[in-house]
Amino acid sequence: MDSVIAGIKKGDKACIELGVEFLDRRRAFPFGKILKSNTALELRRAELSPQQIARLRDRIVKLLDGNVPREFQQYARLLRRIGLGNLWPIIEQEVKRDNPYVMRYYGYLRLHASTRKQTGDDSSG
Repeated sequence: MDSVIAGIKKGDKACIELGVEFLDRRRAFPFGKILKSNTALELRRAELSPQQIARLRDRIVKLLDGNVPREFQQYARLLRRIGLGNLWPIIEQEVKRDNPYVMRYYGYLRLHASTRKQTGDDSSG
């Protein structure tokens, strides 16, 4: 995965697609937290297709049901960069409110969503 992450950094479309697939996987990997965190970091800087953005949004939002991994900080930053799209109502409804770690990112995303509404910036979501 390190070479895929390097390819994402260089803008390689195939590596970007592999990175999106990697984040979309639900199974555990050796050193997965670090690799997924680094992949999300580089995908934040990459040029993503609308389909890739939709896949990432769906995957990241589904994690807010209470199964928030440690690397979610980078996921939240990626989601902030690509925008929430029309998923805020789903976040609002599905968020696991009794999990303080989830609520930390819920607050972060809520602040971002309200800032975008105020500025009218919804170009990526």
